Amino acid sequence: MKTYAQSETYLLPFNNKVAINPSLAGLNNNDSYHSGNQYYYVNEGQTYNLLYASWDSYSDKLKGGIALTFGQGLINELNVCTTEFGFSYSGFPIKTKNGEILLSVGTNLLVGTKQWTVAFLDGILLGRNDLSSPPGDSFFRYTTIKPKLGFLWTNDSFQFGITGATPYRLMAPEEFEYDHQPGPVSITIYMSGVLDKRKKDLYSKPFQLSPELIVFYNEESILSRLSMLSSHTDKTWGFFVQDDFTNNIHTLGGTIGYKRNFVRINLNAGMAIPGISDENSFLCELSLNIVVPPFDYSKINPWAPAKN
Repeated sequence: MKTYAQSETYLLPFNNKVAINPSLAGLNNNDSYHSGNQYYYVNEGQTYNLLYASWDSYSDKLKGGIALTFGQGLINELNVCTTEFGFSYSGFPIKTKNGEILLSVGTNLLVGTKQWTVAFLDGILLGRNDLSSPPGDSFFRYTTIKPKLGFLWTNDSFQFGITGATPYRLMAPEEFEYDHQPGPVSITIYMSGVLDKRKKDLYSKPFQLSPELIVFYNEESILSRLSMLSSHTDKTWGFFVQDDFTNNIHTLGGTIGYKRNFVRINLNAGMAIPGISDENSFLCELSLNIVVPPFDYSKINPWAPAKN
């Protein structure tokens, strides 16, 4: 049995972008909340689950965006749960000819524990001299801190970003069979665009096409996902191809979503492509997204458009 960088339950969330690139925090002065659950089935002995939530906003006092992230993961083959908290700041704007560069800094703290149900049953069923279930006797397995730096170039129609993180194992009370140090550096590349540009502040079509590419690299794990979304007034649909090069699994899936005011619910699901994948795997993610744009309100002339 083997484990990779996904032992930190690093799954690629579809709708939690600040976890992928912290420089997106507070972009366009929006207040955003994202939560969801992603499940990735590799085979009977290797599955991953990630419950996540994030909040980000622009702070006038700090002159930049701030983000808080949370993740609760499960690695079934190790009987390990992970709990992760993160904070990041995005700012230091640099104007370019056709856009803007944003830099970000942050850190995540992850605690790995014995799977809660397994630990509870061991405490009830096992005697003093009985061997405990894997990964061992201790409930706390390890603690990891992950400082990170982010870069993002953005304009009205394209975004390109790179995030680098260096995990450090702070505490491991006892080594267990599948435990190991994470890779020294993790790199995430993020690219997205909008194919339907505005004409005189009006969209030329009643929908937007948004391609997106995400590549995650660690010496023990390489993942990528290419997606295309079509966003209409109240609904979203699209498709994606995700490649798990570590396990040689190539997944083809689709996206459907519904939007009402500032709230959007998305469902992403896909299955491994037969013949080119080593496993009959599948993944799915259900997410809730709330994005509230800034309001420019004038008491003197409340119907006047915002000034540039």
